[in-house]
Amino acid sequence: MTNFAAAAPYYARFRPAYPKAVYTHIRSCFRLDGTQHLLDLGCGPGTLAIPLARYAAVVHAVDPEPAMVAEGLTLAEASGAVNIAWQVADASRLLDLGLPKVMACTMGRAFGWMDRPQVLADLDRVITPDGGLAFVSSVAPPEPPPWLKVIEMVGANYLGPDYRTRYGPVAGPTEGPDDLLAASAFSHVQTAVFEQALEFTLEELVGLQFSFSYTSPDVLGDRQAAYEADLRSELSRFDPAGRFFETRQSVCTIATRR
Repeated sequence: MTNFAAAAPYYARFRPAYPKAVYTHIRSCFRLDGTQHLLDLGCGPGTLAIPLARYAAVVHAVDPEPAMVAEGLTLAEASGAVNIAWQVADASRLLDLGLPKVMACTMGRAFGWMDRPQVLADLDRVITPDGGLAFVSSVAPPEPPPWLKVIEMVGANYLGPDYRTRYGPVAGPTEGPDDLLAASAFSHVQTAVFEQALEFTLEELVGLQFSFSYTSPDVLGDRQAAYEADLRSELSRFDPAGRFFETRQSVCTIATRR
């Protein structure tokens, strides 16, 4: 798995939050009333765990990268989310973490880095009979924003044309999970899509690139400064006003037992 240590502060600062409708949808699907335990597996800096904490007794937030957990602790303290139990651990150790039964497990794109069949089997032992899974991720719209071509051009110049697949996860949770889920205990699947209008400044859009596995500081290494300078230059040439718009779709896939 790619080392996300150097990407963690960029992830915490520049990744856009999911729309509020995503969290209320999860709350409704699992009838969360503040008494249940939740698990956020591959939690990063708490992108899902922190907003969901208001609906749970405890959110167990687990990530293999200590720097991500450190960022999450800082963000949770700032937001007043005191009912999050953070653990630094890999998903392969799920059954060794001493977790209680949880109503739901949330996962973002971290699912693509895991041994997915094994994780699904382990979650069957952790999740309550009436609970399930919630996969959440953002996907590009059918027509990507025009500035994305600028970013991809600069990335390809530094890392090669296949840099996204070479340094990215094997697959995201919304990229063909149906067969995996159909073979698991959580074979009843429903998907909801939420649209979100976003605007980035130049600073935000550049910082966002360092939060991704395929253009993280660890991947770029000593080329980071040159990459950043070229990216700023090309994006400024594309839009001198420094305003970059995107309509993004957030996909929430709920998987439960039949």
